[in-house]
Amino acid sequence: MMELRKRGTLVLAFFLIGMGILFLILNLIPGWKTRVSWPIIFFVLAAGCFLPPVVFPALRNSLAALFIPGTVLTTLGLIFTYNVLSQDWGAWAYAWLLISSGTGAGLALASWYGRWGKTATLTGIWIMLGSSAVFAIFGFIFGTSLMKSLTAGLLILLGLLLMLRSLVGK
Repeated sequence: MMELRKRGTLVLAFFLIGMGILFLILNLIPGWKTRVSWPIIFFVLAAGCFLPPVVFPALRNSLAALFIPGTVLTTLGLIFTYNVLSQDWGAWAYAWLLISSGTGAGLALASWYGRWGKTATLTGIWIMLGSSAVFAIFGFIFGTSLMKSLTAGLLILLGLLLMLRSLVGK
């Protein structure tokens, strides 16, 4: 069996080669705009963070921390996807609040996967919920009509989740 260090180096090498191939392909597509590539780049970088804990399950306790930057990068990819599809670049005035939601989601995921304990998992969930609620409020106040609909739905979803938690228990 290949030793962990060599296996890690190979994973990183394949990841870098894959990123290079992706960038080369995007560069060769006629009419492709770099602005459209932003979400793809963030999603690929996020995958690079999610991969090591899965490839090295024996190190899951320490590598699970990579889920935190992975979810932040995923969150940025989702924000850029919204920006590219809607052309609502002004949403950045309040969309940055979702970065802390991604951090909370990453902490909850890392804690669950790395078996860090229930306290860290719940802390991540509460950070995610609180940040998402603040984002939804600002998005409703300052957003476009599409954003106002999305954020109103998000507030309803968050309220339903809290209600379900109260009714079902722990």
